[in-house]
Amino acid sequence: MRSQSALSLVELMVSIVIITVALSGIIAIFPYIIQKNVRIQMQNQAVNLAQNEWEKLRALSYYDPALDATGSSEGMSSIKAVDNFLIRVTIKYVDPKTAKAPRNYPTDISHDTGLKEITVSVKRKDNIGAQVNLVTYFSKARPGKA
Repeated sequence: MRSQSALSLVELMVSIVIITVALSGIIAIFPYIIQKNVRIQMQNQAVNLAQNEWEKLRALSYYDPALDATGSSEGMSSIKAVDNFLIRVTIKYVDPKTAKAPRNYPTDISHDTGLKEITVSVKRKDNIGAQVNLVTYFSKARPGKA
C-alpha cells in the first residue's frame, strides 16, 4: 500500500509539472494577442476614417471647389489631423482613356479632362501600422436614366 501511494504522489507531481508548462506557454501568448488586437483596432479606425472622408467627397458634385484638381500634375492635396491620424486627400485629373495624368495637365477648369482620381490616405501620426488608401474616380458625365 505504501508503494502505491508513493507512485500516485509521483504521478501527481508529474501531472502538475505538465499542467504548469502548458499554462505558462498559453500565458506567454497573451501579450502578443493583446498587441495584435490593438493593431487591428487601430487599422479598423483608420479604415473607418478613410471611408467617412471618402463618403463626404462622394456626396459633392464634380465641380465643387473642394474637389479642385488644378495645379501641378500631382493634383491638389490636403492634409488634416483627426485624433491620432493624418488624413490626406489627393485629387488629380486623369486621362479617361489611360487613367493616368494627361501629358498636358489642365491649369484651369476650361481644360478639364472630365475624370478626376481621388485618393484618401489615412495613417497614424506616429507611423505605427499600415497606411490605408482608398481610390475612386469622379466623372463629370452623368449616368443616363433607365
